[in-house]
Amino acid sequence: MIKAIFFDLDGTLLDSNKKIQDKSVVYLKKCRNNGISLFISTARLPKCRDTLKFGEEIKSLFEGGVFCNGAVIEIGNERIYNFVSENTVRNILEALKDYPNIYIAVQMKNNIHAFNKSIPIEEQRLWGLEEGKVFSTENCPLGDVIKLLIFDGGYYDGLNKLSNEVVNIISKVCGKEASLYLTDEGKVIQINASTSSKYNGAETIRKALRLQKNECAVFGDDYNDAEMLSNFENSYAMGNAPVEIKAKASYITDDNDSDGISNALIKILNENNIHRDL
Repeated sequence: MIKAIFFDLDGTLLDSNKKIQDKSVVYLKKCRNNGISLFISTARLPKCRDTLKFGEEIKSLFEGGVFCNGAVIEIGNERIYNFVSENTVRNILEALKDYPNIYIAVQMKNNIHAFNKSIPIEEQRLWGLEEGKVFSTENCPLGDVIKLLIFDGGYYDGLNKLSNEVVNIISKVCGKEASLYLTDEGKVIQINASTSSKYNGAETIRKALRLQKNECAVFGDDYNDAEMLSNFENSYAMGNAPVEIKAKASYITDDNDSDGISNALIKILNENNIHRDL
């Protein structure tokens, strides 16, 4: 019986308009009403619940989650951080200083951000930046870094696919000291501490809840979901996921614009012997 479910956001729980579909909300509520705990598992910061404009009803469906690819773990009111080493952050910034088209966003605890280039006001709103919490990478507290994002040509989602040269440079700098994920069709590099991953975050929550692994289900669609999908037997890849990611999952549901979440939740509820009708 499934007792907890972990959902990636972009490309999974969110449709192409960055919204949770109404039918998905219906079945998320049915899961919660039948004792299934729901958790977010995302590369985004915890503040994403506000920047994505989740109302209180949506927020109340989730009991916590895995954020920043496992760099931040929320269980109820408890928050656990995993920091990228200060030396690794410095080395990354140094390695890319002579690449004029590369944009670097540094995310720290308490929603503090730093950027290697100035960020336009309209993009600041998309990031949910707060006054007094935005720095240059030249004067930010590097010991508090939970995640770095690297883009080509802009700060929001990246305009161009990152070159193999840049990917190889960052892979070499990270080595075994940090985890690197190339996501969003090769347009974004995401960097976390080597101990951070969605899988490790989900495991931390699972153990805190004293659940068996077969009592959990996980959903994802991108390369930073691969470890999580591979290591839980009740794993669902979205229909819009790359072929390599689908191969990691036990099940493939429909895409994120075509009731992929609600159809999978119906399956889970039926297997839990919960009738699908409300």
